[in-house]
Amino acid sequence: MNKIARSKRRDDVLSFAPERAWQPTAGSNVHTFIPILLERLEAENAQLRGSVVELSLQIQALRDAIGPN
Repeated sequence: MNKIARSKRRDDVLSFAPERAWQPTAGSNVHTFIPILLERLEAENAQLRGSVVELSLQIQALRDAIGPN
């Protein structure tokens, strides 16, 4: 992967969340920030997993409605 593609990919990933959401606020330290960030990431992960399950069920329902090939 070339340098431009890596840079574009990084920009795409960072565009999903506000930049400030990933940085500690003034006066805070990393020891308090990391647990908060992990909590947010775990909550987002749980939400995404729920979406995957929901989409999988919808796909299966559509396949069942279409019937065998």
